[in-house]
Amino acid sequence: MILINQLISAILQVVILTAIPFIFYLVKEKRVKGFFNWIGFKTTENNVFKYMAIIFISFLVIIILPYLYLYNTNSLTYTGFTVDAYKQYGWSMQTILVILIWAVVQTSLSEEIFFRGFLGNRLFEKLGNGGNVIQAIIFGGIHIVSVVGKGILPMVIIFLLTGGIGYALGWLSRNKADGSIIYGWIIHAAVNIISPIVVFMFLI
Repeated sequence: MILINQLISAILQVVILTAIPFIFYLVKEKRVKGFFNWIGFKTTENNVFKYMAIIFISFLVIIILPYLYLYNTNSLTYTGFTVDAYKQYGWSMQTILVILIWAVVQTSLSEEIFFRGFLGNRLFEKLGNGGNVIQAIIFGGIHIVSVVGKGILPMVIIFLLTGGIGYALGWLSRNKADGSIIYGWIIHAAVNIISPIVVFMFLI
C-alpha cells in the first residue's frame, strides 16, 4: 500500500508541475508539438559528463557537515512514504522501490521540469545568467519551508544548499547542455537516492 501511495503521489506531482509549463506553452505557441524540446527533454552532443561529475561530487562533499548538523539538532527530519516504508519493511525491495520513485520521479523529475526546464530556461532567455540566479533563489526559497520554525541558521543552510545546487544545475543546462534538463535530472536523482539511504543507515 505504501508503494502504491508513493507512486500515486509521484505521478500527481509530476503531472501538476508539468501542466503549468504545458499550459503556458500552449497559450504562447498555440500548438502542442515541440513542448518536450521546449521544456528541455532533449540530449546534447556536448560532452557534459565531466561537469556532471564535478557538480555531483562537489555537492556531496559540501552537504555532509551541514546536513549532519541539521539532523543531529532535529532541525530537519525525514517524513513521508520513504520513512514509512523503511520503518515498516526495513531494507526490503518495497523500500528501495519507494525511495527510487520518490527520488527519481517525484522530486528530481518534477523539480527539473518546473525549475530548470520551465522557469530557468525562460528566465535565462530574458535575463541571461541573472535568470539562472532568480530560479535558484526561488528553488532555494521553497525548500526553506522544511525548516520553518527551527531558527535562522537552519533556514540559511537549507537556502544556500538547495539554491546552490539549483544554480549549478541551471548552469549545466544552459551553458553546457543546450538547455537540456536530462543531465541535471540524473544528478538531482542521484543525490536524492543517496540522501535517504544515508539518513536511514546512520541517523534513524
